[in-house]
Amino acid sequence: SDNPISTNKKLIARTIAGRDVLNVRRQTFFVNFGGWDHHDGVLENQGAMLSVVSKALGEFRTALEELGLAKNVTTFTISDFGRTLTSNGNGSDHAWGGNVMVMGDSVKGGKVYGTYPSLALGGVDDIGGAIMLPSLSTDEYFAELCRWFGVESGDLRYVLPNITHFYDPTSYEAPIGFMDVG
Repeated sequence: SDNPISTNKKLIARTIAGRDVLNVRRQTFFVNFGGWDHHDGVLENQGAMLSVVSKALGEFRTALEELGLAKNVTTFTISDFGRTLTSNGNGSDHAWGGNVMVMGDSVKGGKVYGTYPSLALGGVDDIGGAIMLPSLSTDEYFAELCRWFGVESGDLRYVLPNITHFYDPTSYEAPIGFMDVG
């Protein structure tokens, strides 16, 4: 497709296809797709942007299948903010948390990981200002990806200094369990 995220994913697929020529075993790519700060325009704008993301991820998935690498590549999205449940006069305001999407044949998909928050204002998950506290930390997501990348559990505390606040790196259990580390 003719959009920035599809163009980036196409270039990433080409780079992955050339991994042997580049003599690399592990690669990490970052793609930024900004413009999500919609406030009162969230309903009008987010649907269109999510359609672009969906199309780009579908095209990328097709490219990985054609390359025979769907088991070797994991696509991961995360955001550093979510939205409050109340208005600041211009729609919802910045908050914590957000949805994470993970795609790839090594992903144990079809599930929602974490606990859906109580949406009660002033409830157990509201830390004030209608900001809901997520049940999983970004450190836990990254620990799961690090394990998939081959980082030993005992080394996670060096890669993710805050991980011990959320997960015991000496545990035999996966941080979250969404990756087939096998």
